[in-house]
Amino acid sequence: MNAKRRRSGRFLVVDGPDGVGKSTQVQLLVEQLDQRKVHTLSLREPGGTTAGEIIRSLLLEKRQERLTAVAESFLFQAARAQLVEEVIRPALKRGTWVVCDRFTLSTLVYQGAAGKVNAQAIERMSEIATGGLRPDLYVVLWADPRVCVGRRRDREADRMESKGAKFLRDVSAAYKRLASRGRGCKLIDAGAPIEEVRARIWKLVEPLLGKQA
Repeated sequence: MNAKRRRSGRFLVVDGPDGVGKSTQVQLLVEQLDQRKVHTLSLREPGGTTAGEIIRSLLLEKRQERLTAVAESFLFQAARAQLVEEVIRPALKRGTWVVCDRFTLSTLVYQGAAGKVNAQAIERMSEIATGGLRPDLYVVLWADPRVCVGRRRDREADRMESKGAKFLRDVSAAYKRLASRGRGCKLIDAGAPIEEVRARIWKLVEPLLGKQA
């Protein structure tokens, strides 16, 4: 039995543009797994560790800080490396199912496609940061940018969301384009009602329940 088969936990990622409903769907998924008596851990990127939360504050909350897309890329990857090593791998080894809000595709979209950082460089950085860890399921939620803007209207924009309408349109288009090309991702229409989106995600997750090593 190889190392991959010995891992009894599962690593699930929910990703997509801001305002698409990721946090809501992560919460609903964790609740469903809990109902099935699956031990779960909910995480977000960047964050989940002491270092990661400090980096999150710099990247998202400190809007007055001017960071280049290259600097953002390194910071996101630093937070990711710490999260994988300190939290995700140990949890999977224990048999815990990890549900993460964002992962490697987000850097490829925000800093790569929208920020114009070389995509191959970002993918290499992600490979180093994760040590080659791949999610068992990578769900990408997508909705029309106008829907996402409406959902974000009642909350304060973070530094990424404050980069302007064109940047956010580029982000949205990149998510749809990259997820549609496969990359191990499952693209789901998040413009549908919340319960319908939840059911579509669960349809992808449920088969994994019978594949625990």
